[in-house]
Amino acid sequence: MKQFAIECHEPEEGVDRPVEVRIIGFLDAHTVLTFEKTMEDLLERQYNKLIMDLESLSYISSAGIGALMVLLQQVRRRQGDMVILHPSPKVYKILDLLGFTKIFMIAQDRDTALQALG
Repeated sequence: MKQFAIECHEPEEGVDRPVEVRIIGFLDAHTVLTFEKTMEDLLERQYNKLIMDLESLSYISSAGIGALMVLLQQVRRRQGDMVILHPSPKVYKILDLLGFTKIFMIAQDRDTALQALG
């Protein structure tokens, strides 16, 4: 089985601050349901600002990109937003080739991601 893990770091200050979500391994058809369930749980707790740390993401499939797009739409409907933080070179290349670097906000460091979310 391919490596996959999600680490969610919720802010101590409350739901007005961004949640940092670190995705590790492979986000594909086999792991996307776990990802979606974890994100649903965060949204149910009223978080609407997300920093998606993809530095340790080795691979993302179309199913994974689709899940990120749905998540982006969900948080924007709630007047929130999402930033992709430091995607691995392989993942960035996939996102860029498919045109998603024009849709997702991408930051190379945490401070820039926090600034983008206000």
